[in-house]
Amino acid sequence: MTADGCIVHCGGDGPLLVRSPLRVRTAGAEDGIEKPKAALCRCGKSANKPFCDGAHRDIEFRASGPIDTTRAMSGSEATSGEEAGEVVVTAHANGPLHFDGVVEISGEGHEGSAHFGQPWLCRCGASQNKPFCDGSHKEIGFEAEGL
Repeated sequence: MTADGCIVHCGGDGPLLVRSPLRVRTAGAEDGIEKPKAALCRCGKSANKPFCDGAHRDIEFRASGPIDTTRAMSGSEATSGEEAGEVVVTAHANGPLHFDGVVEISGEGHEGSAHFGQPWLCRCGASQNKPFCDGSHKEIGFEAEGL
């Protein structure tokens, strides 16, 4: 983890790769599951949600493209807080992943990296603004446990 929060890489057509210590809150684990790093599903088909099990390969999930940085924090916003602590990721029932804190998100080839505060990231695979949630989970009837 950096002083600015956790690091999430969204390269290629695979999972969200969280490269910082985190706590993942899910149904049955309300206190959370501590992980030094994690691969979180973003195709919506993992049998081990919110964690990736490789299902994206079987369904030929596509998510490549640049990260939309229009909602990114400015440099001063991203560096003006106290040193970040453990990031808590909450998997919401039938919905997105919420990252509590400042998150540095990078795209394919680590290009387009930017800091986002309190991002909601897609885990249904249908968002038109990947990796961010755009509410598509409601339209497609996405089902996954959460808190």
